[in-house]
Amino acid sequence: MNRPTLRLAALVAFSGLTAGLALGPIPVFAEVPGSKPKVGATIFPLYDIARQVAGPVADVVLILPPGASPHTFEPTPAAVRSLSGARTLFAIGHGLDDWAARLARGAGVPRLVRVDADIALRHETEGQRDSVDPHYWLSIRNGEAIARTVAAELERLVPDRAVDIRGALAAYLARLDATDREIRRRLDGLPTRRIATFHDAFGYFADVYGLEIAAVFEPYPGREPGPKFVVAFQQKVRATGVRVVFSEPQLSVDAIRPIARDLGVAISTLDPLGGTPGREGYIETMLFNAGQVAAALGGRAP
Repeated sequence: MNRPTLRLAALVAFSGLTAGLALGPIPVFAEVPGSKPKVGATIFPLYDIARQVAGPVADVVLILPPGASPHTFEPTPAAVRSLSGARTLFAIGHGLDDWAARLARGAGVPRLVRVDADIALRHETEGQRDSVDPHYWLSIRNGEAIARTVAAELERLVPDRAVDIRGALAAYLARLDATDREIRRRLDGLPTRRIATFHDAFGYFADVYGLEIAAVFEPYPGREPGPKFVVAFQQKVRATGVRVVFSEPQLSVDAIRPIARDLGVAISTLDPLGGTPGREGYIETMLFNAGQVAAALGGRAP
């Protein structure tokens, strides 16, 4: 086959992928000896867990820019290009980053791995609708399960580096275990354990660390609540004696500021994603959240 024909075949193949064809059989990649495979991760916590486990074995790229919300993100051509040549895209699933499948198809990534294996997922019921709470990484124990899933996939991609991957996993699991103990220390002995949140993202965090989410302001991320929901939120806050509402850096809090002022409650911040100064890793983000809760509710200092 001559060079013009080869170029034409490549263009046809790329246009077919970007047209959104379903993921087909995993192609066989001819790895250059000594080269590292590329993998992607949809959100920062998943990206950081993956890079901690991958170490020098694989290159990890992040799709969602820090400060953006996965609920409203639309993949860009730059995101597609960043995944060029990637072997796997790690995703959360369950409605949080469902754009990942479309992105994987567009970039020609042969494998999409949802990282919820061995995790007890929270189910939310509203009327006749049952859905899964997708924010499962907001528990250190679930973070450990995610790390194991990532390690298993990396071993599949680079079986000759299994010893290195398992060593990195063991070291990271030890750090996560220490982080879990520190979070529990910071949240021990709180005079109250009731909080209100702007967005229903911290159910796993609350369940694991013994907090009670008494009220949630925004029922759907990025969509302001209607008048009835606002009234119900105010009633719950007053009835339960909540003193603080936790917002999120990725979402606008303009709608809740006057309501919090009328209720006489403070506004603080919890960050489900991180990736910003002071929260440059998954562990740092989880410790930040524990510190924010402790500070707002009168708990222990770091």
